[in-house]
Amino acid sequence: MSIRSALMSAVLRRTIKKQLDSLEDVVEFRENMAKAEGLSAKTPDNVIVTPLNIPRTSGASIPCEWIQMEEASTKPVLLYFHGGCYVFGGLNGHRDVAWRLAEAGDVRVLLVDYRLAPEHPFPAALEDAIECYRWLLAQGTTPDKIAIGGDSAGGGLSVATLVNIKNLGMPMPNCSILLSPWTDLSLSGDSIGANADSDVMLTAGALKKTADHYLGQSDHTAPLASPLFADLSGLPATFVQVSESEILLSDAQRLVTKMVDAGGEAMLETWPKMPHVWQILASRVPEGKAAIVKLGEFLKARLRSAA
Repeated sequence: MSIRSALMSAVLRRTIKKQLDSLEDVVEFRENMAKAEGLSAKTPDNVIVTPLNIPRTSGASIPCEWIQMEEASTKPVLLYFHGGCYVFGGLNGHRDVAWRLAEAGDVRVLLVDYRLAPEHPFPAALEDAIECYRWLLAQGTTPDKIAIGGDSAGGGLSVATLVNIKNLGMPMPNCSILLSPWTDLSLSGDSIGANADSDVMLTAGALKKTADHYLGQSDHTAPLASPLFADLSGLPATFVQVSESEILLSDAQRLVTKMVDAGGEAMLETWPKMPHVWQILASRVPEGKAAIVKLGEFLKARLRSAA
């Protein structure tokens, strides 16, 4: 563990973890987090960021951004869903990890600002995710040139999207990358308790509150909300990264085990003593950069082999 990571972990424990654990007003917390996103690392001048709106079947369009390293690129696409416990997060806070993945994976990233709870509870986020995938296909992007990925809640949303793509009989994308995915909103994993102290960001209380905001009275083990409990057969090759010290460790471990048991290809990479989704801290900690390099290698190997 680098000195920078140790310092960052100490800061997260004293700030974000305390704020999340005492979370009451979701909208106020979201606004505070949005202000903090303004302090994110500056996007390099050679990164091309293009806002766009993807139409919904009904209602307002979905705000998104193309993030790429080249103009008019025909490179494969990473459809990416940000984290934030389904109640906060957005484009500003994830633009940095998006361009780094675009560079490392030699892809274009379509970063999606899906609807958030409690204003838009389940299945609003999933509906937006499917709309964006449909839009990519309608634009002529072939499934073998598409990867789906996300971090934390966005990682769980990625798996739920893959399950729903299968349920709807749509063509499956090439592969998936998941960063500390939240796949069990019922919080039944062993690490929820075992890593309560070692996790420097998340708490069981915070996850329960935000899961309740997202799901309301819906079943917290519903397969499209908690895809750990879905039929995971027929999903594409998936690469998962998670920290050994976070409370969502069990979510990642059980997901990979179930995917492999269902006949799929899934790989788990655990990192010691890292904060939850340390990849989004790549501008500050070397382990974030190193993890993104590995994610990029997976994307390039999968998408180039398809080409």
